[in-house]
Amino acid sequence: MDPQWRFSLSELRETPSCLPLEEEMSRRHKGIDWLMRVGATLRMGLGPCLTAATYFHRFYMRRMLEDYHEYEIAATCLFLASKTEENGKRLEDLVIVALAKIRSIPPNQVAGSYDAEAKRWENVILTYEEVLLEVLCFDFNIHYPHAFLADIASSLESSRQRSGPLVECIWSVAHDSYRTPLCVLESPQVIAAACLLFAQSLIDGPEGPSLTQRLEVQQHGEPNWRQILGITENDLQSIAIALTVLCQFYRSCAHKDPSKPDVTPYKLIEPPTLDLEVPQLFKPVSSSSTTNGIKSFVQSTNGSKTPADPLGTVPSTPFPLPPVSPSPMQSQSPTSPLSGQA
Repeated sequence: MDPQWRFSLSELRETPSCLPLEEEMSRRHKGIDWLMRVGATLRMGLGPCLTAATYFHRFYMRRMLEDYHEYEIAATCLFLASKTEENGKRLEDLVIVALAKIRSIPPNQVAGSYDAEAKRWENVILTYEEVLLEVLCFDFNIHYPHAFLADIASSLESSRQRSGPLVECIWSVAHDSYRTPLCVLESPQVIAAACLLFAQSLIDGPEGPSLTQRLEVQQHGEPNWRQILGITENDLQSIAIALTVLCQFYRSCAHKDPSKPDVTPYKLIEPPTLDLEVPQLFKPVSSSSTTNGIKSFVQSTNGSKTPADPLGTVPSTPFPLPPVSPSPMQSQSPTSPLSGQA
């Protein structure tokens, strides 16, 4: 991981945005969620969506949210990622899907009804692409924790110990890590280790070892994750920070939807009890806050009557993933416990 793209917690507290840190992280979360939904509708695949999410977080470490709306930057990041990941999508198609999400209408109803707004989106994306390239310093080298988790998954499957549910949970947590700023705080290996330990705690339940115990002692019968991931003693504090961020994130998911699984098991996992100074990054997110965000965005762009929330309710409840394919970075859709339907 290039040192220029790894930021400290103190740098995260001092991003260019003038918003409170919790509000900035909430808007990043909504931006990434919207990005994933648009990418899924475009069938971009997991890799390009994770690349776009990484671009998104890197961008806001150097530019203000007040100057660049998260949905417009999310669309720009998807457009650039479709090029750098050789998953080319036409700008016209991207704009159609983006407008369909904003307007809560089928994509085939966009053409002819919102031509002026579509033209504005195309101009915005092309203009912001130049800004994004400048911010990224034309550095398109992205590494995912998923690549390291594939080795863990192979070890779990060979040991035949609860591999199915655990592997699915690991991938789910890894996807959700992009709704946090972890990709600009820690290395992919550290994030992979944190996702593994969090998933193990979730599968084992409250009777299992705590995250602190898992960090300090290798559990009997488990694959040697430190050796597989190349983790040293010096990395343990970074893993503890990543676990704390994940715990904060899941505890902020305040969505209540009786038709979806309960998020309580995620919230019950206690962060590591180490001497860490991790700022509070997330506040509870409700469906009304996202709806209000969509409304203010639409009203600020054209002043027209606001449609119903195109994202439905905030997808803040975990969902099981489909079985992981042999090549998850290429074939698996960008689904996560919090993504809901695209």
